[in-house]
Amino acid sequence: MNVDPRNAPDTRFELQDVLQQPHRTDRQPNELSAQTSTPASGSEEQASFEQQLDDLDPDELNSVYLTSLPANCTTATSSPAPHERVPETSPYPATSFVNARAQLAATLTGATLAALRNEIDVAAHQSARWSPATSAPVDRDLVFDDVAGSSYVTLRRFQNQDNDCKPRAEENTRAISHIRNTARDHSSVGDPLERYTMDRARQAGWHMRGKTADSPFVSLVEDPSKRIVSRDHWARAIANNANTLHTYTVPTSAVWTPDDVLSSIGLGMNAEDQDTIDGDVDLMCSLGRTPTRETERLFLGGNLDDYRTGSEANPYKRDGAD
Repeated sequence: MNVDPRNAPDTRFELQDVLQQPHRTDRQPNELSAQTSTPASGSEEQASFEQQLDDLDPDELNSVYLTSLPANCTTATSSPAPHERVPETSPYPATSFVNARAQLAATLTGATLAALRNEIDVAAHQSARWSPATSAPVDRDLVFDDVAGSSYVTLRRFQNQDNDCKPRAEENTRAISHIRNTARDHSSVGDPLERYTMDRARQAGWHMRGKTADSPFVSLVEDPSKRIVSRDHWARAIANNANTLHTYTVPTSAVWTPDDVLSSIGLGMNAEDQDTIDGDVDLMCSLGRTPTRETERLFLGGNLDDYRTGSEANPYKRDGAD
């Protein structure tokens, strides 16, 4: 269920989520870093943090790093005598610093791949000023591959227009705002068992069952080829009639899976709440019958277009379909 019916001529099935922002179809992955510039500090605290790092002497950094090493950790050089200057060959965790900054960009700001690459470049430039001249430069590509591989997931979406990727509710709320709000909701009630709040989990569950009119989610899939053999005739119709197939690389924290939704509803159900128990049981049974091969995933947020990394003509489009 990945295409908006308003843009699908001669079809009567429901295809969801439309985006108003224009899309640059000629954008290539290797052009992402070139399109970004160094972001300005977002707060006085960030500026202060950056200044403190700039003011540190390399010897101070080495000293901090060495005192944090475990007792059984060995280095290529012998331990210095008391009060002896740490030699310039002492290890400085430049790569760890850059990797940590990249992880924060992915998890705390919901960075796009372009913004992630930019943050790695900025952090590597900073660490180069503190590291000994003999230190090897940070392998930026390795850091990028590591963080992108662990904190992002690549999903696909059938669409008729480039801008058909906006939810029908809460369309102006960015994914990272939803993530922070969820964390805030959880912290306000302690440590709930369910991963998502019940209201959100129900919304996600009913979206997966086709009720998308008031949904803040956007549907995608891991494997688009599974849609052409789906037992859901609406899903097959989408795959057979959509004009394009788009690729999105999004933070995993913004993605909802059927198993996660099922678990949250099951753990959060209150058997004494007669107003919702019947609906929750029905929803769980419906989701439980969804074949695992469907690979449907939901994106919560109105800025899915920011994460687009590719686009192609739909290779599964049925001959003669308009």
